[in-house]
Amino acid sequence: MNWNEMFFLALPYVTILLFFFAPIWRAFKGHWDWSSRGDFQWTPRPSGIFGRRMMGMSALALHWGVLTLIFGHIFLGLVGALWGPIILVDYFQWVGLAGGLMFLFGLVVALLRRIMIPEVKEMSKFEDYAILGLLITAASTSLWLVIVDGTWGMSSTVFPWLESIFTFSPDASGMANAPLLTQIHIATSMLFFCYFPFTKMVHMWSYPFIYAWRPYISMRSSGRWVK
Repeated sequence: MNWNEMFFLALPYVTILLFFFAPIWRAFKGHWDWSSRGDFQWTPRPSGIFGRRMMGMSALALHWGVLTLIFGHIFLGLVGALWGPIILVDYFQWVGLAGGLMFLFGLVVALLRRIMIPEVKEMSKFEDYAILGLLITAASTSLWLVIVDGTWGMSSTVFPWLESIFTFSPDASGMANAPLLTQIHIATSMLFFCYFPFTKMVHMWSYPFIYAWRPYISMRSSGRWVK
């Protein structure tokens, strides 16, 4: 098995299995408790009280950026490349550019926060830096293709390859001819989703699955504790 087959034939199925089934294994390991448990093996560590100004900037950029990217990839890029009209791919290119810039900005600020703020640095673990490293690599390679190389992505190559994966007739021949940065972008994205279930981010799967629309958590300072 060569590198192309490993990353674009085998890894996609490993990614799907780990992303969807590893959280079930973690949640039910030893006891049936797939809920918002309080242990720090499942829930995120509460570092939000430190460096809140930087956290606010990164959180807004990250969340709006990732929502824009999800919308662009699924409803514009995927639909446009596979079923048309092809003009949707043009829209995806600009929407992806805007979302990617927001996303990368949020990631860089989040990384600086973990490096510059002593309390957050002390609480950080390997997984925090690994997550940010994978996502920064995925975002920056895609943006480089758009802004510097001017290739505007490879929707006509990537999405047919995805279709072959989901129809269980995998064909990586198109990906073999894709630019190296496109291959890195796809590979690091899949590695992130493989690693996702084994990090604190797994709490997004917590039953009863209301994380995405739960109320905002407000943390406020008052009196002599205001800084």
